[in-house]
Amino acid sequence: MSHHFQRPQRLNWPDLPMPTARVACLAYILLMTYASTFPFNFNIGVGAAAWDWVFAPIPRYITSFDIFTNILGYLPFGFLMVFAVYPRLRSYQAVLFAVILGGLLSGFMESLQTWLSTRVPSNVDWWANIGGTTLGALLAVPMDPKWLSGSAFHHRRIQWFGARSSGILLALSFPLAQIYPQPAWLAMGDWADVWQTTTLWRQTFNFATIEIVTTTVAWFASAICIALAMRDRAPKATILFTILLVTVFLKALFTGMQFGIDKSFIWLTPSAFWGMVSSSILLVGALKLSRRWLYLLALISLATMIFLVNFLPQSPYYTVSIQEWRHGRLIHFNHLISWLAWLWPVGAGLSLLKGLKPSSSI
Repeated sequence: MSHHFQRPQRLNWPDLPMPTARVACLAYILLMTYASTFPFNFNIGVGAAAWDWVFAPIPRYITSFDIFTNILGYLPFGFLMVFAVYPRLRSYQAVLFAVILGGLLSGFMESLQTWLSTRVPSNVDWWANIGGTTLGALLAVPMDPKWLSGSAFHHRRIQWFGARSSGILLALSFPLAQIYPQPAWLAMGDWADVWQTTTLWRQTFNFATIEIVTTTVAWFASAICIALAMRDRAPKATILFTILLVTVFLKALFTGMQFGIDKSFIWLTPSAFWGMVSSSILLVGALKLSRRWLYLLALISLATMIFLVNFLPQSPYYTVSIQEWRHGRLIHFNHLISWLAWLWPVGAGLSLLKGLKPSSSI
C-alpha cells in the first residue's frame, strides 16, 4: 500500500487593512495638534510670516532635551502610519509616505506656532520631527504581515476582550494616566478642586499610611475593572502585570525627562512600592473568584479609591510635585495627561455598569 506524502502548503496571510491603526493614527495626529498649539492663544498680528522659521538661524538656546522630545513625539506617528496605509503602500513606499506626511504635518504645526506667544517655531524642531517619523516608520517595516494587516491584532483582541472596546481602551490608557502626578501612586480621580471637598482626619493618619492604603486600593480597583472587561479565556494575570510593568517604565521615563535621569524613580517611595506589592498579592487571589464577586469588589474598591483621593489629606511631596510638573519641560503635554487621569475612573465605572447588563457580552 503506497502512501502519497503531500507537502503542506504555506498559508498566505490575507492582505487586510487595519482600521484600528487608522483610527489610532488619526487620534495621535489630534493629540500632536493639541500638544503643539496649546494654550491656543493665537495672535496673527505679530508681524511675522508663517514661513519665517524655515530660513531662521539655529536657535542658541536649543537643548538635547528639546531634540529628543521632538524625535520621541513623532516616532509613534511614523510607526502607526505604516500600519494605517497597509496594504495599499508597503515597505519603503510606506516609509516615504509617512516621512512626507510627517514633514508636512510638522511644518504646519511650526507655522501655527508663529502666532502663539508661548511657542517658538524652529527648523531644528522640524528636522527632529522628520527624524522621529522616519525612525518610527523604519521600526514598523520589519514586522510580520499578519500584524501589519491587523488580522493577528484583531484575533487577540477578540480572544481576550471580545467585541467590546472598553476593556482595551482602559488597558491602553491606564499607563498614560499615571504619568501625571497623583495624590498616591496608581491613584486617579482627583476631583477635589471641582467638588471643593475638605480633608478628613487630618491629624489621625500619617502620609505614609495614607499612600500605602491608597496605592493598594487604587491598583486593585483598576486591575479588577480591566479584568472584568476581559473574556474568561484571557490570561488576565499576565496581561495585568504587563500593564503594571509598562506603567512603571513610562512613569520613570517621563519623570526622567521632566527632572533628569537621576530622578527617574523619585516617585517610587517605600509606601508606593509596598502598596503595589500588597495589592498585586490580593489581585492574584481575587482573580480566582466568580465574576459576581469581582463586580462587587470592583465597585467597592473604585468608590474607595475616589474617596481616599479626594477626602484624605495630600502629601506635601504631591503638592510640590504638581507645581513642578505644571511649570516643567512637558507643560503642554501634562495638561492633556491630567485630563486622562481625571476621566479614567469615570470610564471604568461606565464599563462596569455596562458589564452588569444581562444582555452585555464580555
